Amino acid sequence: MQDPTQSAHEISEHLLERTGNAIMSDRFPDFLACFVLPYHIETLESSQLISTAPDMEATFRAVRAHLTTHSITLMARHCVSASFRSETEVAATHETRLISRGVLVQQPYPTFSLIRRGWDKKWRIAHSSYVIVDSDPLNAALAPHPQPARKTAT
Repeated sequence: MQDPTQSAHEISEHLLERTGNAIMSDRFPDFLACFVLPYHIETLESSQLISTAPDMEATFRAVRAHLTTHSITLMARHCVSASFRSETEVAATHETRLISRGVLVQQPYPTFSLIRRGWDKKWRIAHSSYVIVDSDPLNAALAPHPQPARKTAT
């Protein structure tokens, strides 16, 4: 169980470490344990609600494939800012750098997340908004199944 005296910054860094290790080590169950379902994910081009573990795994696999295609050897992420919105919610921003053998592969990009503490007192990511301006393939990997447009009554 996580320490209830953790700062918002520590909560964010802890989840960044856990999710990063799970992605780089191809451990989907460890990754999934860090998220609330349904999980809302946004990129500049898409928005979707991931409601099931299989849908989350599809996103996980798409991101892993992108990292493999670009020979990413390090996904360096750090919390830029984090604050409590309430006793059960943290708003956090982090920056990601994708590195291949010591070379920065693309421009660092920011992500805003909402992290919520559940009934079990564990903190999990409920929402993320990615601002990636120089990688359409990564945007597509993060949100591979955009929600269909809603039909309006005529």
